[in-house]
Amino acid sequence: MINAQILAALRTFEAAAGELSFTRAAARLSVTTGAVSQQIKHLEDQLGFRLFDRLPRGLRLTAEGQQLFAVVHRCLLDLDSCVQRLQHQLLEGQIRFRSTPSLLFKWLVPRLHRFHARFPDIHVETFAEESLLKTEPQAYDLAIDYSFGEYRGLESELLLAETLFPVVSPDYAGGRDWRDPSSWRDATLLHDSRPWRDAARDAEWRYYLDQAGLTTVDSARGHYFNRADLAIEAAAAGLGVALARGSLIDNDLESGRLVAPLPAVDSCCAYYLVHRAGVLEDARIRVFYDWLRGLPDSR
Repeated sequence: MINAQILAALRTFEAAAGELSFTRAAARLSVTTGAVSQQIKHLEDQLGFRLFDRLPRGLRLTAEGQQLFAVVHRCLLDLDSCVQRLQHQLLEGQIRFRSTPSLLFKWLVPRLHRFHARFPDIHVETFAEESLLKTEPQAYDLAIDYSFGEYRGLESELLLAETLFPVVSPDYAGGRDWRDPSSWRDATLLHDSRPWRDAARDAEWRYYLDQAGLTTVDSARGHYFNRADLAIEAAAAGLGVALARGSLIDNDLESGRLVAPLPAVDSCCAYYLVHRAGVLEDARIRVFYDWLRGLPDSR
């Protein structure tokens, strides 16, 4: 009966026989040449016959070694093929994913084709939610939420830090000095009225104005929208000045569709990856989780 030590040594033998070199086999297995040589010697002692003829310029399989190599090589190929089939079965099916509408539209959807190219058999069912905290945790596998990062009974990890700054159309920007509080008297503020859970309707604008030193500007006036991307579109149409989140606005700034007249400040909120305990043991969910964390602009 073949014991565990012989089984482990057979993998080393297969590498050495395929390379006909202990040195190249060691590099392939990420071990030392001495370790390969010692394991092959131990295997030969266990089996009771030589596997290699040691020549001045390399190795040559003995007749017994040739027969064993043919069987071991085929068995390892069959084993690798079986493992790949089983892993493929784990990496197929559906993932239920939720996030805020603006982040889905501006940040995730333009990137999602990269995930599907790598994992074509995993289907991400995507839902837009105004606030994750209004959704039962059982209704999703993974989520990204814009918040202060407090989720009782759930696990969360910072994914994206965020910045805030005003944006306007080039025409609306005009020649005004946006650093002067008096220049804001006739400016129409465009609000995301639900920036985070339980926020006042003007909370995000009030936060930015205070951080930017524009404390005398009235943050309550203007037009209100229940989504940040709607406020951004209104700004692009020349309706007023919207408060942009840095991770969602790059394309509009690069194209010149919008301009940013003032510097950004760090937001009081950020985007968090949220899930129930234990769900990352599912291989499908884990690869999507790791992919999100590995995106270039995630933190």
